[in-house]
Amino acid sequence: MNGQYSLLNNEVILNNVHIYLAAQSLGTVTPQMLCHHVNQIILPALEIQAMISEPMAVRWLKLRLGYECKEVKKGIYINGHKCLDVIKEREAFIDEIDRYEQYVAHVSSHDNTDLT
Repeated sequence: MNGQYSLLNNEVILNNVHIYLAAQSLGTVTPQMLCHHVNQIILPALEIQAMISEPMAVRWLKLRLGYECKEVKKGIYINGHKCLDVIKEREAFIDEIDRYEQYVAHVSSHDNTDLT
């Protein structure tokens, strides 16, 4: 880092950071979590009187540890509801459901019949 000292130059700290990151589930690592773990667990355990900031944790993750910041949205489809294949599948599904309409019991607020 341009000849400047970094806490990550300390191999014990670097090793502990690697152990911590390896124990995290995929997609759950955040700079805030890393910052907290370094400041509250790693550095006190090594009796090092220092702290890192969240911007420093971002730099560590990106530049020194090879992590990339990506937004992950599992199971979310954006603007997919307007695609032709989705529209066709939805229409086929509605047609299929309509065929079962005759088998559905209808209860009105005036009907006190117990259908259970």
